[in-house]
Amino acid sequence: MTATVITLTRVFRFGGRDLDDPSPDMTPAEVLRHYARLFPRMLGAKVIEPVLEGDKHVYAIKEANYGDKG
Repeated sequence: MTATVITLTRVFRFGGRDLDDPSPDMTPAEVLRHYARLFPRMLGAKVIEPVLEGDKHVYAIKEANYGDKG
């Protein structure tokens, strides 16, 4: 019996949109900074731990909730 190796790709989800991984060598925080240049709403956002969806690791990017009292 032979083993099959599945390579998982990373996807970054923001506002219902899936964004491609610009570089597998980048950390999720670096990817966030990269995309924040295109999506200013990402400034102050954070990357949530990934969930597995098929052959993808999906990282959700959660916007900061400015003005929330806590």
